[in-house]
This record gives sequence, C-alpha cells and structure tokens, in this order.
Amino acid sequence: MSHDLEFSNGAANMVWTNQVPWHGLGTEMDPKHGAIEWMKAANLDWTVHKQPMFTTLPNGENVAVKGRGGNEYSVLVRDRGNNTYEEKDIFGPVGPEWTAVQNEQVFTFMERFCKAGKMKMETCGSLKGGTEIWALAKYRDDFELVKGDTMKGYLLFHSAHVWGKGNSLRNTLTRVVCNNTLTMALRSGVSKGAAFRMPHVSEFDASVQSRAEQAVGLAEAQTEEFREAAEFLTKKKADPAHVAEFITRLYQPKEMKRREAENDNTPYKDTFTQTSEMVWNAAHLAPGSELASSKGTWWGAFNGVTYHEDHLRISYQEPTNVLGTAWFGSGAALKEKAMVLAQEYAKVA
Repeated sequence: MSHDLEFSNGAANMVWTNQVPWHGLGTEMDPKHGAIEWMKAANLDWTVHKQPMFTTLPNGENVAVKGRGGNEYSVLVRDRGNNTYEEKDIFGPVGPEWTAVQNEQVFTFMERFCKAGKMKMETCGSLKGGTEIWALAKYRDDFELVKGDTMKGYLLFHSAHVWGKGNSLRNTLTRVVCNNTLTMALRSGVSKGAAFRMPHVSEFDASVQSRAEQAVGLAEAQTEEFREAAEFLTKKKADPAHVAEFITRLYQPKEMKRREAENDNTPYKDTFTQTSEMVWNAAHLAPGSELASSKGTWWGAFNGVTYHEDHLRISYQEPTNVLGTAWFGSGAALKEKAMVLAQEYAKVA
C-alpha cells in the first residue's frame, strides 16, 4: 500500500504493535504504555494555534483578512513547544469559527477506553505533513466467518487539522488473510446515517465526548450486523456475468448509463477499463480468494473491491495517499457502497 506518512528525523511518525505495517515503517510499541505514550512516541505531542491572516494591498499596506461578517480569518500553525518553526508547520487557512481539537484531547479520549480494558492501541500516526492524525485501537475479539477466514475489529479515530474536514470515529474491520479493510461510520444499522462526526465549530468538550462514547457503544452491534451480512455473502454463489455488472456499476457508472440509454447488451467484461479489470482479477486471484468463503461467492466479489482499494489503487490527485483514501476518503466510501450492492445481488442469487 502506498502512503502519505509524515517523517521526522528520517523516521515515520507512526507506532504500531503486533504486525509490521506499510513496508516496515514506524516504530514498534507495547500497548501497555497507553495512548498518551503512543502519541509521544509517534511525535504527535504538539499543538495547533490560529494566527491572524494578513495580506498586502497594491499600495503596500498590510491588512487583516476578514470575511463578510467582519470576522478575521486565520492561518493554522503547528507549535512543537520549542519556539522553532518551519514552513511545513503552516497548515493553511481556517475560517473565523474554526475550533482546534488538539492531539492530546484525542489520545486522552482513547486512553480512557484503554485503561478500562475495552480496547488496546494498535497503531497511530500522522499523514499529509501532520494535517491528519489517526489512532487505531482493537476493541473486540477476532471472529471467523468460516474456517481460515478471520476478521478483526478496530475503532479508528480520525482528526484533521485542516479547514473543511472534521473529526470522526469509524468502525474498522480487517480481513486477516489479505489485510483488506472496511471502515464504517459508527451508526445504527448497516446502511443508516452516521452517528458521530464532529466539525471544527465546537470544542471537544464533555458533551461531544459523550456523543462519541455512545458511538463507540454502537461498534459491537454494528460489527454483529456486518458479520451476519458477510456470512450471508459467503453462502451465495456469484454468477460471473453478475460480478462483471457489479464491478461496472461501481467503477464505470457512465458506462452503465450509456448501456441503458442505448440498450447495449455487450458483455460487461468487454467494456472493462484497466481499473475494472484489476478489481476482477483481485476477486479471483488476491490472497484469500481460494478460500471456500470466497471462491465463486459474493464475499469474494466484494473482497475484490476492498483489495483493490487497499492495495492496488492509484490516486492520480494524490498518488501517495492511498492509505488516507482507503480509510477516510473516496476509497472508504466505495467499499461501503460495494457492501450494500453485493448484498443486493446476493439476495437474488
């Protein structure tokens, strides 16, 4: 998997336990140390502050940048606490109402659950020059869909120090055999609205943390829903023609519209793009595809999508940001859509 990890002194700002991730990058850490120590080990023990934004007018006068309401815009700056700053510590502009959520607040929140024995830290780090922070913790025992096909459950906290992105808690399931992931916004019901997403317009105070705790409480129930849905997919045979249609609907929506408009019945594989072909091959050849749960089933077809998004995808807008895309961005959204769509096909199989 490609990445967009931040580095300090030649080392990736990431710590992990159990399994070496992402080509061996980062530092191994014992989860017994707790979330705050993990934060420090990952070089995340810094804060962000808003500084006034100024511009120079054509006549040379420096003035503060203000919005229509007269409130000033700011520039977000990282403060490492040593009174030294670099150009990369300027994270960009933010609006008048933008409110920071500091890294220590995020990890203190995680620490409460770790100390209570409800979860253990698995990995954490920073992406995109520190503007995005993640903390991943294992919160439940592993479970098998069928023999040899094991799933692990995690909670993923994503905090973004940029304007336009908020903070979120996501339920993250990993298929061990191929390290595919599915991240889901914590919510009630597999296809219902998100329960926790926090924009940067309020403090990460007790009331917000209470909502986050309620969202954490949904994770176990949501995982059980996923388990039932996944087991259903393992039992449903997938006709190759329908799998090709499934992939086209996900990756070539314009082609689907054209086919419908022109009443074109050409085999779907004949109009595959390179990406669709890669997903098809992943469904049939990726690690785990030979298992009884996957071979010729809708679970296998779905995992073709997750394998592509986690391991094969190229983001032309941000070529090194496959990790962020697969966990938080368009890749994560596509995997959720694929799960819902696979269920639809399986019900009529």
